[in-house]
Amino acid sequence: MKKKIVVIIICSLLTVTTLPMAVAQNVDENEASSSGLATITASNKLAESEFKDDIEGLNQKGKSFYGYCALDPSSKLIQGPVSFNPTNPENITQIALTSSTEFISGGTWALGKWYGCEYGLGEGQPLIWTIHPVIGEMTKVGSYDPESTNLSFNGLAYDHNTGVMYGCNNTDLYEVNMNTGASSWVGNFGIAEGCVMIAIAFDGSGKLYGIELITDSLYSINPADGAASQIGSGLGINLNYAQDMAFDIDAGTLYLAAYTIAPVKEGALYTCNTVTGVATKVGTFQGAAEITCLAITYGGIPKIIPTSIEGGILKTGQSKIQCTIKNIGGLTCTNVTIKITSSRGLVLAPGKKQIIYSLAPDATINVTSPVIVGIGLLRRTITITATEDSCGNKDSITKNALVLGILWWCQ
Repeated sequence: MKKKIVVIIICSLLTVTTLPMAVAQNVDENEASSSGLATITASNKLAESEFKDDIEGLNQKGKSFYGYCALDPSSKLIQGPVSFNPTNPENITQIALTSSTEFISGGTWALGKWYGCEYGLGEGQPLIWTIHPVIGEMTKVGSYDPESTNLSFNGLAYDHNTGVMYGCNNTDLYEVNMNTGASSWVGNFGIAEGCVMIAIAFDGSGKLYGIELITDSLYSINPADGAASQIGSGLGINLNYAQDMAFDIDAGTLYLAAYTIAPVKEGALYTCNTVTGVATKVGTFQGAAEITCLAITYGGIPKIIPTSIEGGILKTGQSKIQCTIKNIGGLTCTNVTIKITSSRGLVLAPGKKQIIYSLAPDATINVTSPVIVGIGLLRRTITITATEDSCGNKDSITKNALVLGILWWCQ
């Protein structure tokens, strides 16, 4: 009969220190810049449809971009949530009819949900909404202007690195409470020639960008104080009225759901170079529609919580390391694994171990490593790496370790 034997030759200690979006038309290129809808009217009736409430399939489906049809000159689409493939923006799917009073101006993907802000001027209400990406059901989160100051958001953006959502009006940046919708002022963009910041978006590393209508330019924005700096000399297109922007975080590409008045008056999808600030057309939206509330899904992202890491025989009663992993990404993490490696073999790597098959956005899990074998009387470093399979995203933290003596573990 085999027995599990643990032999401690010398009193051993493993201590881990506090481990972290038509037809060409003649237009007046001097139309006054406006964050509202283009000066076209359109109406249409949408046939009743049945939608399957199946959000769990988003990980497996080909990536769709989500948006809101604010206006369709062809009258085939009406106001409400839509989706489209970025390689074929000429084909837009109407998901549902709107539940809002005014159009949803800005959008973002956050913690597995599609968020949007209603345009607060005209007949609109200053509301933050969540929108179901499959059935289009719209749910109110709350008012971003609870003090009734006549605030109206143009854009919405979420930084998954900090877990903070931001909104913008023409001239200022605001932080948004994701639970209540209430906003607090961060700062002014400081653009001297006047300002209509029409859209904002974060990239995967936490850099905030914005598109401004007066200068038709891309800006970098400091989320700490709202200060904006122009990138390049312009987009190369003449924007006006409602639009939005979003990053494909998985691909690292910035997209614009733009509405131009030159060289043609139309709604179209563009990519934007974040170094030169130049926009490149991908394709015209179906019916040259004005698309807003752009949101792009992105994969799960495992994050090791630095303050949760601990280990050591005397501290935990076992030669194991414990930590907490959180999914800060936009979709479910799958097959999350942990690996521990060390400098010069001080702590022998136990290899990969699957810790959970599925980790939903914003969910956390406490992880205990396999048993560690420590040899020596030295300070070295260990590296803990968490990896998930849905997009291959990972997080890694390196910390100090102290081993005294020799610990043998046998099975």
